[in-house]
Amino acid sequence: MRSTESKGPRILGIGGAVASGKSTVAALFEEKGIPVILLDDLARELSRKGKPLWRLIVLAFGRFFLDGQGNLERRKLARLVFRSWPMLFCLNNLAHPLLFWEVRRRCQRLRADFVVVEGAVLFEAGLCPLLSDLLFVDAPWHVRRERLQKKGLQEKEIVLRLSAQRFLPALRRRASKVLINDSSIELLEHRVFFLFPDWFSRK
Repeated sequence: MRSTESKGPRILGIGGAVASGKSTVAALFEEKGIPVILLDDLARELSRKGKPLWRLIVLAFGRFFLDGQGNLERRKLARLVFRSWPMLFCLNNLAHPLLFWEVRRRCQRLRADFVVVEGAVLFEAGLCPLLSDLLFVDAPWHVRRERLQKKGLQEKEIVLRLSAQRFLPALRRRASKVLINDSSIELLEHRVFFLFPDWFSRK
């Protein structure tokens, strides 16, 4: 974690397990006017046709994962990499450096006192040194499983995704705060505001 005396905005990283509710927590900050960078959305942007990550994926995995218009079929690629640790490792090695440099560039350009960066790969992408604070969002296994079911994932796919995040313990150890998201949105909001009162008292 970076020094709080560093120049630039204070950057809060929100990490945690898949389907723990990280994006829901990030949305609470965004509703208060705090800029939010979602790593999943940034990865989608960088993997659009012709973009840097798209080019690297085509070189590494071939054109099998492109549709008829040349767009990346992310769901098809996900089914492969979540079944194979070496494939997932390869994809992460392509994506994470790009995410790091793009997050750093965007945070430097934002004219804000506070910025939130949300994603499951804060540790793997090497983003922890950029952060002023780190919040780890967690939820019981059965709650996360139910959330993934509601998204339409099949049981085998759910188990693979829930088991794929090998660096979660390392991320949790670095977190200054841990938030359990296992109840209502109202209680979640109360817990977030309690943990970060200064973030919501001013922008």
